[in-house]
Amino acid sequence: MTKPASHVANVANSTRPIEVAAIAALRAGDVTDLSNEADRFLIHARALVSLLAYADGKGLSQDVIDKEREALALKDVRVDAFDGFISMNRFAKLMQRFGKLLSDEAVGIGVANHIVPDSIGVFGQAITTAPNLATTLDVMVRYMRLYADVSYVGTSMGETRAEFSWAYSPVIVARDSMCDRAARLFVLGLHVHFGEDCKPLEVHLQRKRPADPAPFRKALCTKVVFDAPMNRMVLRRADLDRLNAHADAYRFEVSIALADRMMAERRIPDDFSIRVREDILEHLAVQGPNMNETARRLGVSPRSLQRRLEEFDTTYQRLCDDIRITLAQELLTQTTMPISEIAYRLGFANQANLTRASKRWFGLSPRALRAAGS
Repeated sequence: MTKPASHVANVANSTRPIEVAAIAALRAGDVTDLSNEADRFLIHARALVSLLAYADGKGLSQDVIDKEREALALKDVRVDAFDGFISMNRFAKLMQRFGKLLSDEAVGIGVANHIVPDSIGVFGQAITTAPNLATTLDVMVRYMRLYADVSYVGTSMGETRAEFSWAYSPVIVARDSMCDRAARLFVLGLHVHFGEDCKPLEVHLQRKRPADPAPFRKALCTKVVFDAPMNRMVLRRADLDRLNAHADAYRFEVSIALADRMMAERRIPDDFSIRVREDILEHLAVQGPNMNETARRLGVSPRSLQRRLEEFDTTYQRLCDDIRITLAQELLTQTTMPISEIAYRLGFANQANLTRASKRWFGLSPRALRAAGS
């Protein structure tokens, strides 16, 4: 929520000239986005349809919607393109912004509730016409990237349980709502195609615990686990034999043939610098930046890691700095997370270290940056 003008003026008047300039840059949206790698991860452009329907249904004015879309370079995107893609990072940020404007922590669930069946392209046609739940899960694993670039997707089978798992790249900073949205879409799909009594036993979400978990339990299932290392839907294995009430053998065959051709053309972001960035993000809070450990986990020597990063015109230290700057800006201006927690997430030993780094990066203390960003 925007603070009263008098309060904003007081913040500006109490800062040094360099801080005033930083505040102006933040308000104008001119702060350099250091997460360009995140824009390589894409999601189908039609995902915007349900997001815009949610915002409109919640009463956001068209002017506000257009302003937020324009700020993220999503205003002129065609949402009716059959095979168009947009930045997943920008889509996630737009969803987060709408949620913040509407004070809706469960924005991802709300967006999923506005889904239009034909808005998921070939991937959607394949999963909605599959003969049974087992085939549906197989199609989701094989063709998920026709809809969204996930960093992992897979299934595992136990004697009585089956699990469908997926994860978004850590470079997608605003991924909480993405996890919620996907989980709700999964649950809705179970209800529509396999019966109202077809429900997950457990839902694990790769997102922080919300202030009020009740809407999540109501929309997903009674057992929802937050702060999970990966998103997981736990099902009864016997349910995999359930038949799809909307199965269509001909449409399914055509969709799979088209999906195979499209997958051959689909570019998947998988360069070495992204893998290093993902490793840094995943372990930043626990141990801070550690090149030797990153190299070990990626199966290369530290010297080889440095050489390969030079091919991308970057260094390990530069990636660490970029990640910390991007995370600091995101968490301080787009969330209400306590500053002490942000310091931990960024791998700093204490809040004072974050304060010194924030002044070096932005010319502002964390509190001043948060005030300016709001």
